[in-house]
Amino acid sequence: MKDKLNVMVPVDFTPVSYSAIEFLAFLMHKTPINTHLVHVVEVNSAEWAGSVDASETLSKSEMKQKVQLAEQKFAALKQHVGFRFSSEVLFGGLTTSLAKYAAQNSIDLIIMGTDGANGWLEKVSGSEAQHVVRYTSVPVITIHQDAAITPLQNLLWVADFEAEKQPEQSLATIKMLQQLFHAKLHLLQIMDAEDEDRAQELKGQMQTFAEQLGLEHYELHLHHNYKVPAGVRSFNEVSEMDLVLIGTHGRKGISHLFYGSIAETLVNHCIRPLMTYHLN
Repeated sequence: MKDKLNVMVPVDFTPVSYSAIEFLAFLMHKTPINTHLVHVVEVNSAEWAGSVDASETLSKSEMKQKVQLAEQKFAALKQHVGFRFSSEVLFGGLTTSLAKYAAQNSIDLIIMGTDGANGWLEKVSGSEAQHVVRYTSVPVITIHQDAAITPLQNLLWVADFEAEKQPEQSLATIKMLQQLFHAKLHLLQIMDAEDEDRAQELKGQMQTFAEQLGLEHYELHLHHNYKVPAGVRSFNEVSEMDLVLIGTHGRKGISHLFYGSIAETLVNHCIRPLMTYHLN
């Protein structure tokens, strides 16, 4: 485990972004953290020349006013939280700015709030949190505006326990969270009608998965539902999970439009905090 984790929290100074800070506080009580609070002023990349003064097509007074307002809100936030943090105001697209900052500052984990998205909007564009999950290589914990935030006693891991190889960094993060909070790990396989006769086989695959990864203090669960996101939500409604863990392939472009991502669907609708990580 690193001496200090580098954690980035994107903030737009709305209540849902402060929910991410609330979740961060639980983590801070368990391990030392370098906290990076980042606010993005969204501008067209074609108009941005690297600085406010060099970007001739942008209103310099408007941009400087936005920076000043963000710095004032960061200063006010420092008066209300009991921890130190570095603050940064970035310009550009939200997703690209956050991904670039995460790479340049060796960020280990991103925690962000989300209002979610619904219907056709979700299929075509998705929420801001979905885009960050899709384009950022480090694990991302998203906190839905309606999610219950509690200490991490039970971690729910949803995976394809037969096919997917789990990335070492993400596996290390999951084990770290379990160790810090002395939490129980719950492996969940969603079954549809076609899987009825394979219950024992699926349980065997899950057991092999756990043994190969050296998991400890875990339980195996099979849950019936015709779709994974709905199954995860219904399982959560009758259990007391504090964080859901799931991998994503990070599909982009037309592939994402047609195939979507189970993890990104959960980003918008999960009733518990959700950690997503890239499988490839």
